[in-house]
Amino acid sequence: MILDAPLISAHDLLTTPLPPITWDVEPLISRGDRVVVFGEFGSFKSWVLIHLAWHLAAGVTWLSTFPVPESRHVLYVDEEMNERTLRRRGQRVARGAGITVAPHLKFLSRAGVRFDAYGAGTLLSYLKEQSFSPDLIIVEALRRVLIGNENEASDVAQFWRNLEPISRRGTTVIISHHMNKPPVEGKRSARHRASGSTDILAGSDASFAIERMTPDTARITGIKARDDV
Repeated sequence: MILDAPLISAHDLLTTPLPPITWDVEPLISRGDRVVVFGEFGSFKSWVLIHLAWHLAAGVTWLSTFPVPESRHVLYVDEEMNERTLRRRGQRVARGAGITVAPHLKFLSRAGVRFDAYGAGTLLSYLKEQSFSPDLIIVEALRRVLIGNENEASDVAQFWRNLEPISRRGTTVIISHHMNKPPVEGKRSARHRASGSTDILAGSDASFAIERMTPDTARITGIKARDDV
């Protein structure tokens, strides 16, 4: 183990002015956050994330409510859908949102991204070869890029550690994840329905649950936010 961080004195902690929060999406996602977005199968999760990607890259207010202060370089890594489906959904979402220009948005479809001990470095090296340096990376989905078992806290903790080379660059990472099936009797709140180890949400800086309410509507609930309410 090599420790690579300075000690912070109590005096420094108390007297140094706090820098303002830099938002990717105000006040939902701050710059450099690790974010988990989780929902049931068929809950519009991928649609919502593609929709978010377009707005981030275009610098357009999201959901007509949440400001995107500036256009971001966005990489959408999709390890679930085939390229044809990704292209079709991407076109439909952009047209529906009225977005025609987003020069800083790139997609990667089923490229075999895995976050083992070398995965983050491999991805960063590939992006350097492609002359693309994303400010924000969206990944579909945790089950496809995690090495190990999502139910094992040790495997999930290692996953978060494996992301550190990306996080240390100040890059925001948004990971999509799945929900457990709803209970037969009663109803658990969305915050308790992320599948797998509790360390999945514990390791995030912000998390959001997506639930399908009707055939054509979904509800997004903020579950966790370290930088805002």
